Amino acid sequence: MRLIGYLITVAIIVIFFNTGCSSLGKSMGLGTGIGAGTGALLGGIADPGANGKYRTRNVVIGATLGGLTGMAIGSTIHGMKEDERGKGYQAGLNSKSPVSQSLPPNLSNPQIETRWIEGRASGNKYIEGHYEYIITEPTKWEAD
Repeated sequence: MRLIGYLITVAIIVIFFNTGCSSLGKSMGLGTGIGAGTGALLGGIADPGANGKYRTRNVVIGATLGGLTGMAIGSTIHGMKEDERGKGYQAGLNSKSPVSQSLPPNLSNPQIETRWIEGRASGNKYIEGHYEYIITEPTKWEAD
């Protein structure tokens, strides 16, 4: 029974560390962990023989077969997801949406007025002469 608890703990740790971005290795690792844990559990439940003689063998065989099956299933599911992602990408490239194919309309230049401000004293500070720029007419969309 200690072996089953150990394998379940390892499977849970594998599941938590293999979440996040999906890659083939992570998908296969997750499948292996889940399959091995499930296989070990089922192997522990299987008939252990007289006095539990075959329990360890059953757990090891169950974990091995479950891990291999889980790895194959994880790889297959990952491949299916990659195919779906590729099809979606191609559909986006082939779409004839007017928004994605055309350029936005042009913008007109804003009208700006430039004023020279003479230097002056204000209280105990002196403000040097400088330019001020004032937008008198903002930019607008130009019709085609």
